[in-house]
Formats: sequence, C-alpha cells, structure tokens
Amino acid sequence: MVVKTEWLVRGAVESVFVVGSILLALAVDEWAENRDFAELADQSLGIFEQELVQNRDRVEDGLPYHQGIRDILGQMVATPPPVIDLRRIMEGLETPVLLNTAWETALATGALTHMDFDVVRALSLTYSIQEGFTSRSRSDRPRIGTGEEMSPADFTAQVQQAYDYVAALTRDEAELLTVYQQALQLVGRYHGTAPPERAETAADNN
Repeated sequence: MVVKTEWLVRGAVESVFVVGSILLALAVDEWAENRDFAELADQSLGIFEQELVQNRDRVEDGLPYHQGIRDILGQMVATPPPVIDLRRIMEGLETPVLLNTAWETALATGALTHMDFDVVRALSLTYSIQEGFTSRSRSDRPRIGTGEEMSPADFTAQVQQAYDYVAALTRDEAELLTVYQQALQLVGRYHGTAPPERAETAADNN
C-alpha cells in the first residue's frame, strides 16, 4: 500500500514537472516570437523613416525650381509674350521619382500587423497621397507643341494649360512635404528617434 502511494505521489510530481516544462517552453516560445515581431516592426519603422526622408528631400530639392517655372508661366499668362517654344520650358520640368519599397516590403513581410494602428494609418495615408501625386504629375501633364506650329491664340491657351499644371504640381508638392513631416514625427515617436529636421524651402513662404 505504501509502495502504491509513493508511486502515485511520484507520478503526480512528475506530471506536474512535465506540464510545467511544457507551459514554460510555450511561454519561452511565445516570448521569443513576440520579441521577433517587435524587432521586425522596429526594423521596418527604421526603413520607413529612411525612405520618407529620401522622398521628402527629393520633393524639397525640386520644389523651388518648379515654383520658379510657375511664376514665369504666371507672368506669361498675365502678359502674353510673342510666340516662343514653350516646350523647352516644360522639358526642363522633372517631377521627383518617389520610392514605395518600404511599404511594399512591410506588406510582404506582415510587419504592418505588428505596428501601432495610428502608425499604420499614417503610413497608409502618406503612401496613398504619394501615389496620387505621382499619378497626377504624369497623367495631367499637358502636351506642348512647338512655337512655330501654334497661332497666338493656341499659344496663349497652352501657356494657361502649362501654368495650371505647374501650379497644381507645386501645391501638391507642398502638401506632400507636410504629410511627410507628420509621418516622420509619428514614426520617430514609435521608433525612438527624433525626426530629421526639415530644411526651410520656398514652400514655407508660399
């Protein structure tokens, strides 16, 4: 009877150790998995920060030149000059090439599911606005003919089209800079870094 009791006690103790070991192993696995997810999210935030800074800088670099073209075209609208080759002016207008690699990578790796909701929402809005800007800057660009092919009336109409396009472009670029800065501040808050300072541009005065 004593032997049987000892066997039962030993079995119970061993069962407790086995169950405890399994629960501990599961807890360790869950902790390690959560740590990996946190590291993935943090690494992705760092990549987002780098890409947003790069895109912001590209927009900042081109905006003053685009504002200069806008002002020239505005003067041409107010006081139409003799027919000139407007196409040369517009050919010098290059829109920034903006990257979305960080967003695509975060979607592919599932990193977005491990980020704070407010961060994901801000990043989604930022890249949506960026995509809209890229699409409009390409599709809305007017087709400009050579000065020799146009009558004064046609030339005036094309100057107006060019001005409308560049004015909209500079407005979109100024808006995009604001969106980038807001996203960078939020990413920096969760990534633990201070958002890089934005250099003052002509957009700050318009």
